Amino acid sequence: MQYVNAPTPHEPDSRPLTAGVMGASGYAGAELTRLLAQHPKLRAAALQARSDGYEPIDPSALAGCDVVFLALPHGESKVFGDELLALGTQVVDLGSDSRVSGWTYGLPELHREDIRVARAVANPGCYATAAILGLAPLAAAGLIDGPVHLDGKSGVTGAGRSPSEKTHLPDLYNGITPYNVTGHRHLAEIEQELSGLAGHEQQATFVPHLLPTSRGLLVTAHVRLVDRLDQADLDDLYRSYYDTEPFVRVGGTPAPQRIAGSNLCWLSGWVDTRTGTVLIESALDNLVKGAAGQAIQNANIMLGVEETAGLTVHGLWP
Repeated sequence: MQYVNAPTPHEPDSRPLTAGVMGASGYAGAELTRLLAQHPKLRAAALQARSDGYEPIDPSALAGCDVVFLALPHGESKVFGDELLALGTQVVDLGSDSRVSGWTYGLPELHREDIRVARAVANPGCYATAAILGLAPLAAAGLIDGPVHLDGKSGVTGAGRSPSEKTHLPDLYNGITPYNVTGHRHLAEIEQELSGLAGHEQQATFVPHLLPTSRGLLVTAHVRLVDRLDQADLDDLYRSYYDTEPFVRVGGTPAPQRIAGSNLCWLSGWVDTRTGTVLIESALDNLVKGAAGQAIQNANIMLGVEETAGLTVHGLWP
């Protein structure tokens, strides 16, 4: 599948492109390492972490890298990112520190051209990626009436590697638990992007839930429409909007377990003619399209290599 505004690849060069990973011992950092190991153009030249025998955290040691990925706990990226930028290094931050504060928002399906010329990219959150891609066609068409209501479910790796009471297996096993019912940190970026698409303020409610699984994420969006659509119109809207995108699948019944390990976001929508609403389902792997895979997708665009490079692996199902 081809895609819009494809970046121009670098001319052949004997020097491989290099990446640094700060926070390589975490779940997202480990996923970056896995994906970079099969990348045809970009290799991991330096892995840093505060534990597990990696190089110590030292931004100056990464200054020679073509791009540095920050896979640090939320709230720890801003200082390191600013230091790396001052050293002349391009940065992709997988944390939440800069998503609504001036860095280029790294959702390629919406901001490819901005990412292409950016030096500092804020990788979207996993829930935000699923929600925004799920709602973008409706928002851009001006079809959303009032707040959208989002229900999210994610595997426990979305909470990061550091253990907590809510991620403790005896508390998690065989159940499902809501958390951060109001004010989840992804909500600001969801509203930011939907408002930009709609051309006016677009509010949302969002309730995430923790599943007793390792990875995978599903968002259900309940949307009241300005004008009624029939199912054929809705299907056409989504297929035309994403027809040229390599990492968005439209149609069927999205199921995160079927695309685990891949960089896909899988979308589908259903019209409820009785209530005049639309239900959108959006599935992805929270560690790949929701974190490391999307970060590499952004780096590919920034470095001018094929956007899909290193990301063509299929899902792990069954």
